Amino acid sequence: MEIPLFPLRTVLFPGMPLPLRIFEERYKTMVQELLANGGQFGVVLIRTGNEVGAGAVPHKTGTLARITECEEVSGGRFVLTAKGTRRFRLLNMLEPRPYPFGKIELLDESYDAMDTRLARAIETVRATFPVYFRLALSRIGQWARDMDLPPNPRSLVNLVVQSIQSDEEAKQRLLELESAPDQVAHLADMLDDLLVHTREEVQEYRRQKFHGLGAAN
Repeated sequence: MEIPLFPLRTVLFPGMPLPLRIFEERYKTMVQELLANGGQFGVVLIRTGNEVGAGAVPHKTGTLARITECEEVSGGRFVLTAKGTRRFRLLNMLEPRPYPFGKIELLDESYDAMDTRLARAIETVRATFPVYFRLALSRIGQWARDMDLPPNPRSLVNLVVQSIQSDEEAKQRLLELESAPDQVAHLADMLDDLLVHTREEVQEYRRQKFHGLGAAN
C-alpha cells in the first residue's frame, strides 16, 4: 500500500483529531489531491529533521488519517482537521510526488479477549486513569465527571492517550507496541508513573496556595 505521508512533531492515534494548517506548496498539493479522491494520508512522528522543508526522517510506525473538515483560506492555504483511523508500519520511503510518499503495511489490531494479562492491564488502566485525570484537572481548578471508558483494549488506549501529559517520544513508544496486552500494560505503567508525579505536583500546588493565603492574612 502506497500513501502520502505527513511527518510531524505530533503522534497521532486512531480516533484522535488532528488540526493542521497547511502552507507549504507540496502539502497544499497533497491536500488538494486528497480532497479530490477522498484518500487517506499517513502521519508519522519525526525522528530527526524539521517539519518545514525536506529531509525529515520519520519513525517507522504511524497512523492513517482522513480529512474530516477543511477550509481554504488566503494564499491558497488550508485549515483542516483530520482524524486518525488505523496504525501502520512504514516499510520504506518512496520518491516525493512532490510531498513525501511511502510504502506501508497495516498493523494487526486483533486480540484475544480471554488473555488474562490483557484483562489485568485493562482493569488497571480503567481504575488508574480516572484518578490521574481528576488530579490533573484539580491543578487548574477544574473537575472531571465520571468516565465511561470503553472495554475494547485498542479503543481504551486510543482514548486515554489523548488526555495524558506525556512527551511525544513516550507516546510513540506506546503506538509502536503491536500486541494488545503489551500496549495496554505499557499504558498502565505510564499511568502509574504519571499518577505519582501528578500527586506530587498537586501537593506542591496546594502547599504554595495555602501558604500564600496564610501569609496574606
